[in-house]
Amino acid sequence: MVAAPAGAPAALSIVPGLDMTTPQTALGLVIFGIMLVAILLAGFGVGGSARQRRLAQVDRYRVTTRAGGQAGTPAPGGAIAGTVASLSDRIVRAGGGEERIATKLDRAGMSLQPREWMAVRAGAMFAGALLFGLLAGLVGVFLGALIGWLLARFYPQARERRRQQAFADALPDALQLVVGSLRSGFSLAQALDAVVRDSPPGPLVVELGRALGEVRLGDDLADALERAAGRVENDDLAWAVAAIRIQRDTGGNLAEVLETTVETLRERGRLRRHVRALSAEGRLSGYILIGLPFALAAWLLLVRRDYLSALWTTRIGLIMLLYAIVSMSVGIFWMMRWIKVEV
Repeated sequence: MVAAPAGAPAALSIVPGLDMTTPQTALGLVIFGIMLVAILLAGFGVGGSARQRRLAQVDRYRVTTRAGGQAGTPAPGGAIAGTVASLSDRIVRAGGGEERIATKLDRAGMSLQPREWMAVRAGAMFAGALLFGLLAGLVGVFLGALIGWLLARFYPQARERRRQQAFADALPDALQLVVGSLRSGFSLAQALDAVVRDSPPGPLVVELGRALGEVRLGDDLADALERAAGRVENDDLAWAVAAIRIQRDTGGNLAEVLETTVETLRERGRLRRHVRALSAEGRLSGYILIGLPFALAAWLLLVRRDYLSALWTTRIGLIMLLYAIVSMSVGIFWMMRWIKVEV
């Protein structure tokens, strides 16, 4: 064994007697973290089959709340997943954010319950803390937990944005099919049902199908479509619903009104794509400037950790690190606002 030089920081040892610097130990702990997250995902059935997703959607309309669940129903995945689910359920209830989390998961198209999502987030934080702890010691544990928490926080938002974009891209073609069905003699509800049956699977089919289900339960079609527009935060569908309401009150040809709406939507889509192409260089520069400091810091932690160790081992280094975090946060916020163009 080669003795460590004087003044060198001691290697982090989470378990006494375990050398965290050997490749075998590092690989084993990384595999353990990956297996833990995989067990959580498999135990809770992330995504699930199509039948499970449909049952989860029906469960939202039951009288019992999603917090309480079904009395006497065993948690999926066995005793371990049941214990984790029970603990995460108590955490969600104590935080009081169950309805907010359920709404966020619903808008992201995820069939998980709030307690299951909290368990998955805890697994991501543990895996990140374990991985970065092996690379950067005690500071890496906190940094990895923070990164895992951020990834789990922004993942539903990224899915929600992709879902909203897919809905917006499919809406003009769907409305054009509605126009053709109306001119063939169908009613609006029948035309929407034909769109749901003939269109490929996607967020548009899911939301329109949910709206038609609400109509079959006795709700108004315009109100159901307006709620669908609110769930996906789509202004185009909200304007189409407004046009439907105006046509219902004043009369006229609904097919012509919707055709004019489709032309407006397609023109706005062309303008949006044109603006996005013109701002591509600025967005790419912003992404590079945002990611470069983090990539460089990660590289230095891997190859020359002693260059950065002064940032968390000295008082002046901690002050500089805090100033860097604050200035980077302000810069990222300002840059993202600067390169975002609303159409």
